[in-house]
Amino acid sequence: MAVARMGLFLFAFPRVRGITSRVVQDAIARPAEWPEKVRRAVIRASRSLPGSTCLAQSLVAERLLLQAGCEARLSIGVARLAGRGSLDAHAWVESGGMLITGDDPHQRYEVLATLGRE
Repeated sequence: MAVARMGLFLFAFPRVRGITSRVVQDAIARPAEWPEKVRRAVIRASRSLPGSTCLAQSLVAERLLLQAGCEARLSIGVARLAGRGSLDAHAWVESGGMLITGDDPHQRYEVLATLGRE
């Protein structure tokens, strides 16, 4: 999580994602409950590292899922903030129909980009 945060501070998102989404040649076999374990691990890590953004959490989750051979879909969306005329951005990851990072984004955010597939 710290590496993802530092990378996002120093470099543009496409470069950081390119580094974090590289998958090892032979994916490591993981149990079927791996996506749930990744979800819990990312939540715990972000609590231990205050200021972890949804984008950093999503990059870490995507990397862990892809490395284990699981499908991962990273999405970025925006929503208008009521009464202020500004936008709120959010990133989240889904795997096998399960939300791995982020709150329920489908209620509020308009998807700008989806990377990967399920």
